[in-house]
Amino acid sequence: MVEDVLRAALEEIGRVGYEALRFEDVATRSGVNKTTIYRRWPTKIELVGAALGTLMQPGEQPDTGSVRLDLLELLRAIVKRAESPLGRGLFKMMQNEATHPDVLRVKRQLHADHVRARGIVVERAIERGELPDDTDADLVVELVFSPVIRRVINGLTPADEEFLEAAIDVVLAGARAGAAHRRAPRPKALGL
Repeated sequence: MVEDVLRAALEEIGRVGYEALRFEDVATRSGVNKTTIYRRWPTKIELVGAALGTLMQPGEQPDTGSVRLDLLELLRAIVKRAESPLGRGLFKMMQNEATHPDVLRVKRQLHADHVRARGIVVERAIERGELPDDTDADLVVELVFSPVIRRVINGLTPADEEFLEAAIDVVLAGARAGAAHRRAPRPKALGL
């Protein structure tokens, strides 16, 4: 029952967006009584938050032993999800209704959950010595995922394998170089 309702809610969100979402339509699509849905999710934002959480839940993070491969696996999953009919509808809704206070609140929570979960991959890399001890895991996550998500949302340029690998390589090289730069001695000023 719960899965049916959440799936129906996702389909309706993708079809009509947040503002036009109606409990009646979710009930019809899911085959579950409207009052049953209201008992579990009394408000629209609670239903939408639960539905989006099921589709966009970060889940368990890969642990291949390589930060590059772990990040690549996570990026591939995002692209695959976004290219599904359901994913396209949800990304469209989140883009079109991005300033709606309820949608913005859900987006912020999902973003925080994803940064925290994906940061685990970077923290493991730091522990393995792949990245310097002072690497900012959240910053690495933001810099790797943001350009890919932008490409997925705007659809103008593909987020293909070559782009995914390049995004990861540039960010990891920067993380490694940034640490080396911070450790390098600064040149002394010439006294004139």
